[in-house]
Amino acid sequence: MSLLQKTLRQSDTSSSKIVIFTDLDDSLIQTEGKLPSNAQTFLGATDRTGKPLSFFTQSQKALLAMFASANATVIPVTGRNTDALNRVHHDFNSYRVVSHGAVVLTRDGKLCQNWLGEIDRELSHWPELLAKANQEINTIISSLRLDARSRVIVDQDIPAYISVKGESKALAAIRQNHSLDHHFYRHENGRNHALMPPYARKKRAVEYLKKQMQLDDNDLIIGIGDSISDLDFMHACQFSMMPTNSQIVRDKL
Repeated sequence: MSLLQKTLRQSDTSSSKIVIFTDLDDSLIQTEGKLPSNAQTFLGATDRTGKPLSFFTQSQKALLAMFASANATVIPVTGRNTDALNRVHHDFNSYRVVSHGAVVLTRDGKLCQNWLGEIDRELSHWPELLAKANQEINTIISSLRLDARSRVIVDQDIPAYISVKGESKALAAIRQNHSLDHHFYRHENGRNHALMPPYARKKRAVEYLKKQMQLDDNDLIIGIGDSISDLDFMHACQFSMMPTNSQIVRDKL
């Protein structure tokens, strides 16, 4: 048993809770093209048709097993929407943060009504701006003949964020010509960009759950992520972890 495992087990005998807030894609699972060579892998997630899409490595499985042995609560904090999270092959048995924080699900996988009450006032006007911004982006894509696509992601009937996918030059052209861009918080990693309203913030959802779960400075709270946009919610935790092959390490360390 490793020293870290022993430490986690000893922590479990105290009154402290151990909670892991973790991003998923490129943190705990990744697509085949991003896997280390010769890595032993396990199915991580499927696509809409049921075909394998993402995978755990042996070390990622070991990390999850270590958390389980310490009775840690693992809470996904992901840009995936509810349907995409349900295609991840891991049994999350507590809260879940999806759609970049716009949606919080309860332990039984239903929309958290208290969270909905937290953001209800913002939902009265932001959906209109999301639709208008998405329309402008699609006009830019069409007029400049860019290799990109944009759509509003709606999760649990909540207009969560605008998803823009494309090559780097196309995404740069959209950003340069988009007059409404400054209204949104932005996530950028590779071909994936997301324009998010104030209620779609992973940090905000994590802070909300820390209160709901009555976590304090005597509890062990770890944040795991790979993207620079994950740093925001990782700073809300006591300790941070990131893969060495990640955007955070490449651009910030």
